[in-house]
Amino acid sequence: MKLPLSWLREYVDVDASAEEIAERLTFSGTEVEGIEHVGAGCEDIIVGEIRAWEKHPKADRLRLCRVFDGENELPVVCGADNFDVGDKVALAPVGATLPGGMTIKEAKLRGESSQGMLCAEDELGLSVDHAGIMLLPEDAVAGSPLLDVMGGVETVLELEVTWNRPDCLSVIGMAREVAALYGVELKVPEPEFDEKGKPVEAWIQVEVQDAVDCPRYTARVVTEAELKPSPIWMRRRLTCCGVRPINNVVDITNYVMLECGHPLHAFDFALLKECRIIVRRAAEGERMATLDNEERALTPEMLVIADAERPVAVAGIMGGAGSEISDTTQTVLLESATFDPALTHRTSVALGLSTESSHRFERTVNRETVEWASRRAASLMAEYCGATVATGVIDVYGGPAEQEPIRCRLARLEALLGVSLSRDDILDILEKLQIPVAAADEGAITVAPPSFRPDLKIEADIFEEIARVHGLDEVPAADPMGRVVVDADDARPRAVAACREHLVGLGLAETMNYSFLSEQALDRFGKDVDGRRVALLDPVSADHGIMRDSLIAQMVESLGRNATHQERDAACFEIGRVFYRAEGAIQEEDRLSIGLMGQPEGQGGSSGDTSPDAAFLRMKGLLEELLRVQNAPALELQPIAHPAFEPGWCVALSLGSEKVGVLGLLAAGIRHQWRIQSPVAIAELKLDGIIAQIHDAKSFTTIPVYPSMDRDLALIVDESVCHGEIVRVIEKGAPRELTGVDLFDIFRSEDIGEARKSMAYSLTYRSAERTLTDEETNRLHAEIMDRLRRELKAEIRER
Repeated sequence: MKLPLSWLREYVDVDASAEEIAERLTFSGTEVEGIEHVGAGCEDIIVGEIRAWEKHPKADRLRLCRVFDGENELPVVCGADNFDVGDKVALAPVGATLPGGMTIKEAKLRGESSQGMLCAEDELGLSVDHAGIMLLPEDAVAGSPLLDVMGGVETVLELEVTWNRPDCLSVIGMAREVAALYGVELKVPEPEFDEKGKPVEAWIQVEVQDAVDCPRYTARVVTEAELKPSPIWMRRRLTCCGVRPINNVVDITNYVMLECGHPLHAFDFALLKECRIIVRRAAEGERMATLDNEERALTPEMLVIADAERPVAVAGIMGGAGSEISDTTQTVLLESATFDPALTHRTSVALGLSTESSHRFERTVNRETVEWASRRAASLMAEYCGATVATGVIDVYGGPAEQEPIRCRLARLEALLGVSLSRDDILDILEKLQIPVAAADEGAITVAPPSFRPDLKIEADIFEEIARVHGLDEVPAADPMGRVVVDADDARPRAVAACREHLVGLGLAETMNYSFLSEQALDRFGKDVDGRRVALLDPVSADHGIMRDSLIAQMVESLGRNATHQERDAACFEIGRVFYRAEGAIQEEDRLSIGLMGQPEGQGGSSGDTSPDAAFLRMKGLLEELLRVQNAPALELQPIAHPAFEPGWCVALSLGSEKVGVLGLLAAGIRHQWRIQSPVAIAELKLDGIIAQIHDAKSFTTIPVYPSMDRDLALIVDESVCHGEIVRVIEKGAPRELTGVDLFDIFRSEDIGEARKSMAYSLTYRSAERTLTDEETNRLHAEIMDRLRRELKAEIRER
């Protein structure tokens, strides 16, 4: 939020510099991120008056102007066309220096002399508007300094307002904060205006069908409004706050919103069908065009403001095209209301539409001062639009929000803050904060949270308020303390930490991601066909609306972002939690994901092989080594199909009889979305299966003293037979002398036959008791070959 200091000082008398106020606000919990001086550098700019203009003879888009600077008429060439004779403009004469540092010099443009420059607001650093040159009030005196007309340089504080402080999203709210910090009075203007003509009930009918989501709705009718530019002081305050001025009616609604935090909306009364306003849920399949000229699909979960025939606004977010204020508007329906914060937020996220209004309604708008905002806007329209305000107001109000009294124990306050404050000091601080005291005794104070502070819920909230006004720098620093629990079971944290260390030791870098992401991001890796995903009821944005049920999506995103930054080789892991629905409840599970892309250092990066085989085997080897150091059972693989992986390149991972995860090569279609050319290997496993045995006691055997005997084995099998099956057959009933089985080659050719492959193994035999003879080794080897022939129909290739 941006806060002009001149506007703030209208409500609170504080004799302090901008820097002093910024420091006090920051130390009280409202961080001031920056201080801007709007208008600085405009000291050389003066008021000019357009005396005459004509088209440039050699350029259709340029005008030759005669501009009076208070003493002389100057020739000025200008490219804008939003002015006419008699208009007052911002003139930078020859020799003037603009805020950007450019000095104006006399020049010839297409052969015509130009002795100055007519300036737009963005060229003077006043706003980002470059739609035309800056037009000044008619009573501005030619030759006078521009800053005199504008009221001097405006100092603007840029604030970071937290979610729990909606009361600080307004000038009056911040004035209340400053008044409390400096111990001065808050001055809030009381709107005054005359009401004339028939009562508002004769103009409009209001029906609120959903009083829960619209606790209060007020409507006023303003007639005979004359649309024109707002006064320069109002336009300047709006632009300083980042709001573009439009016309006096719309500007007043925005001005009041910034002033008191209540969004307002002005309808062209003549465009409302049957003079009716209905606050209701949208109908199934209903659509409407909003003020940004976007056609939007509505759902019954959204609240709309409708007339007798159609929606005319999305409640709390944006008005509709077809009922907005235009140059022909004469009668205005002024809406001031409050809407349910959660519903407003869900609608804003669903429509992808965030506005100044939704920003405030999402954080709660004080329903008790809704009518004050309506009166304030009506009084400004009467004063600056020449409008007549109809008699009365329609106020559909179900009553104030319920806020429970909060009992604050004084001893608890001292224990938490470490500061001893007297009872009178505490009461004085609460009075400054405008927090009413319902009861007080020697040991406790009971307060009634004011309606503008919906964040005050518990005792600690009140303590925080007392501390920040008293001064957070007065709270003594406490030494950190730790408590040793002798019998605490920290086996799991230690196991996870050890697993993380092993992964780093294997050359992987750790990534961390949020636990929620968009449904679209998850759908790339498989649809939620069984309804396992968990959707957030009140997501921060549409990109963070679903709790992740897998780590794969974010692992791929991490690799993809590296690829877009020209980091083609990466090895990453993440240990994180996933969420899913099962057995009627939301379940949580810790998992490990690993991603290998390109030729990561430490993962065979020097081999130069980026083939699918190499990528798959790198990942498989890495997992096997991880499981070895984790004391986990041997890994078993079973081919499966998975929408995220290439066909034929995905396997289910099992440890013993338990399925623990999946390993595969990322589908090319997903890779290409990130412009990744080389194969990407991804694995995801349940963490518990990996860490369960890491603390088990290790047994050791004596170092063998007798030599080993190696025998190679080449067999031809069907393509469907996998390495794991062959190893299981070899080890089933294997003699104790068999100490190693290593696959060292896979070969395919036409000679072998279609859908067949040759696999070559090295088998190691060793006895712990004696040296094996060739005959003994050959006999053991022959038994294994016979078993492979019987059970796998394998053809043993003779050498």
